Amino acid sequence: MSYSNAKLAILLVLLQNGPPIAEKVRSFKYENDRNPGVATISDASRLTIGRHSLVKQLQCLRRVKFKWTKGINDHVLRIELKKTFYKLTKCFEN
Repeated sequence: MSYSNAKLAILLVLLQNGPPIAEKVRSFKYENDRNPGVATISDASRLTIGRHSLVKQLQCLRRVKFKWTKGINDHVLRIELKKTFYKLTKCFEN
């Protein structure tokens, strides 16, 4: 679920003329000067009911460490998200 939420959030942020939800996600985006190219989505809800919103579900973007805010290829995005959210194990054959 974190993989699909992160992918959807990144694609919404990168859309220029997207749906209204893209503007909402973009308004909560925070990019630190010390780590350019990587952004997180901050949760500004004050009440408990607000913590069930989409923005709260996007806290998985804190695990994303690759640069994506200036734009990213769909193929590269898929690979980097899989590296981030899926544990890959190598199988060795004797």
